Amino acid sequence: MKTPSRREVLIAAGAASLASPASAQSALRRARIGVLQTTGAGPMYIAAVKGYFAREGIDAEVVAFDTAQPLAVSIAAGDLDFGATSFSSGFFNLASQDVVRIIAAQGRDHPGFPNNGLVATNAAWDKGLRDFGDIKGRSVGVPTLGSAPHYCVGLLAQKYGFALTDLDLQFLKATPNILAAIASDRLDAAVMPSTYALSLVRENRAKLVGWIGDITPWQLGAAYTSKEHADSRPELVNGFLRAYRAGMRDYADAFISPDGKRKDGATAEDILALLSKSLDQPVALLRQGITYVDREARLDGPDVRKQVVWHRAQGLIERDVDVDALLDKRYVQMLPT
Repeated sequence: MKTPSRREVLIAAGAASLASPASAQSALRRARIGVLQTTGAGPMYIAAVKGYFAREGIDAEVVAFDTAQPLAVSIAAGDLDFGATSFSSGFFNLASQDVVRIIAAQGRDHPGFPNNGLVATNAAWDKGLRDFGDIKGRSVGVPTLGSAPHYCVGLLAQKYGFALTDLDLQFLKATPNILAAIASDRLDAAVMPSTYALSLVRENRAKLVGWIGDITPWQLGAAYTSKEHADSRPELVNGFLRAYRAGMRDYADAFISPDGKRKDGATAEDILALLSKSLDQPVALLRQGITYVDREARLDGPDVRKQVVWHRAQGLIERDVDVDALLDKRYVQMLPT
């Protein structure tokens, strides 16, 4: 399923050739893995570059997307084998058709870690948009209906006691469109991933109001596969998870203290260099935008249920979602409650 905004990152094949002798290459199982080009994809790139997929007999190709919804559709269509990205109404609609399975967590919006940020245009900032609650009555840009930034705006509305109808929500399809609208003061504010938000702020084209995770944490996304793979290819799924969790542990060791706080470890500079090359972002920017992950990729199941309820209430999910089936207990590990 080819999309013009997608960039294929052929890094894993090179890592596999370094990690395994040529005679073993023919035995590797091919797997295409979809991600968004944000720091939340860091553990996946680590697993690819450091040969963790190759160690599990997987010839992995990491494919970067601009938005989450086409990624999920590609999983359902069989064009991708695995995905790891934020939740969306598109994903939950596929879940309602019983075609995808969650197998691990991705990142979280978590206190002390920049992930999804609210930025204000310079003009709106000068007119008093300085706090989250100040967006009431303002124009706010998000990529698509039912996207993670849209859900973030819903969380802000719940937190500050106003309705989504109190906002002029602008759905601008893709992050580059939002960046252009913010930089030219055609919006009052927008919610976007940290790498984009920090880039705008660094270039003095917008002001940072704050990070969503500091006031209303939530399970941003998950790693998932098709129901067909989950049912018929358990060896591939379990091999993927072992490699992915190894990447998660390396990421956590580099940037997260044992008590869950942001702290650079001994491997931070090496991992930042790896991420800079994989994400095509400068190290200085990535250092400011590290996402929180659970080192064992454990998922907040109750929060996923909460998200399904919200999307359903907004009329964004056509059918009921069997969350018990979606959270595939053969593979996924849950956070303790």
